[in-house]
Amino acid sequence: MCAIRHCVAYEFPNGVYRISATYASATKAHFFRTMERCMIRSLACLIFAAAVPTAVVNAETPQSFSAQVGDIALESGDAEITLVPIGHNFSLSGSTRGASAYPPPKTRIDRLSIVCDGFTEGKALVLDHLSFERSVCDVTFDKGTKPMGGSPDATYHLDKNSAENRFEITTANGKVYEGTFSFRLKDSQGNAITVSQGRFKAEDRQL
Repeated sequence: MCAIRHCVAYEFPNGVYRISATYASATKAHFFRTMERCMIRSLACLIFAAAVPTAVVNAETPQSFSAQVGDIALESGDAEITLVPIGHNFSLSGSTRGASAYPPPKTRIDRLSIVCDGFTEGKALVLDHLSFERSVCDVTFDKGTKPMGGSPDATYHLDKNSAENRFEITTANGKVYEGTFSFRLKDSQGNAITVSQGRFKAEDRQL
């Protein structure tokens, strides 16, 4: 059974984009959980890939994305932030500043991805821990991914039993959304990290 670990897009000088998805195997013991995450991450990867060409064309408002993830102060540049709503579902992600540069950085890249539903264009949104218990919602943190793809040093997923899980769109101005988030994540061994002080300003740059 396969699960997509992460999806990365690179823009080359000639305007051609390369979409890279990395997969990992799963044992029978994790069959159902892997199926769910495979579908969620496949959807997120496809949404992300579809948005890449339009993100550059329609860039208007500077974006920001930051959070304290365990002992890592994650901060993304404008080019590393992607917000893609499709209907009531949305995907918001941010990677280490400079991750989208060409040639890619030689240092490891961290990436935080949030996928859930409840989105309404131009409206504020509050998702509490009960909202994130739904199967369509997930949060993934890939720590230390190698440049140009490859397996991360560690991958953490949402702890759906945590009351710390919360996501808010506090301001909606046209296609620009601002908000906050906090989560508790766990790796496959049960080791937990906290995502705190999460803030974002992101633009829906689809045509």
